[in-house]
Amino acid sequence: MIDDHVPGELGGGVPPILVLGRDTCEDTIRSRGYLHLQGIPYVYRNVELDPDADEWNRSFNGGTRVTPVILIGDPDAPSAVLIEPSDEDLAAAIKGG
Repeated sequence: MIDDHVPGELGGGVPPILVLGRDTCEDTIRSRGYLHLQGIPYVYRNVELDPDADEWNRSFNGGTRVTPVILIGDPDAPSAVLIEPSDEDLAAAIKGG
């Protein structure tokens, strides 16, 4: 279940971005805020409301829920998987660096 996203087409060399997080997580709020401020489209899945997203999140964290997990590129074969990234790390991954 996709419960929030930034509308618009991905373009200008920006890869698809999927955020697996929680509405009450400070790091999720910060990362989503960064993406919003930069005007970068993304899909958000709340791991507390979406069992599939929760399972996916835990698969990157040894069975523990850690948020956010941000996937850059094809979600099935992401070019980057970021766990609780800083804004700088998120920016670098989006730019491919």
